[in-house]
Amino acid sequence: MTGREHTRVGSWPRARALVLAVAGSAALVTLALVVAGLPALAQERRGVPPVSADATVEPSTVTVGDRIRLTLRVERDPEVRIVYPDVLSGVAPLDVLGDAALDPITRDGRVFEEHVYVLAAFETGQLGVPQLPFAYVAASGDSGIVWTDSLTIVIESVIPDTLAEEDAGPRDIKPPVDLPRRVWPFVLAAALVAGALAGLHYLRKWWRARSRPAAEKEEPPPPVPRRSAHVVAFERLRALELADPIGRGDTGGFYVAVTEILRLYLRDRFGVDAMDMTTFQLSVELHDARIDEAEVRWTVDYLSHADLAKFARHHPTEERARDDFRGAWDFVERTRFREQEVPEVDGGDEGEDAAGPGAPDRAGLDGGESGRDDG
Repeated sequence: MTGREHTRVGSWPRARALVLAVAGSAALVTLALVVAGLPALAQERRGVPPVSADATVEPSTVTVGDRIRLTLRVERDPEVRIVYPDVLSGVAPLDVLGDAALDPITRDGRVFEEHVYVLAAFETGQLGVPQLPFAYVAASGDSGIVWTDSLTIVIESVIPDTLAEEDAGPRDIKPPVDLPRRVWPFVLAAALVAGALAGLHYLRKWWRARSRPAAEKEEPPPPVPRRSAHVVAFERLRALELADPIGRGDTGGFYVAVTEILRLYLRDRFGVDAMDMTTFQLSVELHDARIDEAEVRWTVDYLSHADLAKFARHHPTEERARDDFRGAWDFVERTRFREQEVPEVDGGDEGEDAAGPGAPDRAGLDGGESGRDDG
């Protein structure tokens, strides 16, 4: 063996050891970087809400009859369930010509959904798409609502703002018109009409005076006093508590009954046709009624949570259902009619009901037997 061959054979183990050392060092550095990045990634994931939603329109300036594309995007956790808003009534007076839902996409542990609506407007002016609510239920049982931003759409006329160049600007005043000089026919006609009306008036008075004795013999039926809305609502809530659907495990039946009581109360108390409206339509009408903004927001959140229990197969716990019962009672108590709201009127049934029978004891709201005094 020559000297050159001896040197080549002796250097091969050292080269292999050097390569293995470099590869091991690179693997350790990569593992350290991954381990160091995991807390930051977990912290970043904890700050992400379970659901986020936004809405966009394009184009935002169109002419009458042009198509408008409204896109609703939702980003959520995979285990979260979503209830979409009623867009058909929410975007009025815009017309919904069609809609399509794109296939959901899952990326980085999140689900991305997109729903596209085709709109059109047939009147000019500045129209708007209001805030749209997305109700959701998380895997833990917590529920909530996320709202999109309101949008503005400008609808322009297809007719030019001005006519030809020579027709632009104010027009000349029309020349004066000669009035007819003979006015006596009009005076005579007016006198005849006045005489006929006077004759009909005195004929009516004579006829009523002649038939008055017969009418006085008939006594009208006594008026039936109208019961206050909150008195009726409290009675229905007492009956629901005595039936105790929560204790029997029928939470769905409980939410159907309690929302019907609240909707009837809103109809009789504030004059809102709540029985034939969706929750979103009711939120729009309540803004025009005599109710505070905070109570409007509470009503929308409460009914949206109840809709999840009725229609989305959400099963709240017994404790949550009893809290919702107390919440309905407190809402009626906060918004009920009070005597100081209007001046005193003779025979006012509203004031009597508000001060007396409509104020029960709150002792029996925690479940079990009721502790109220119905007297």
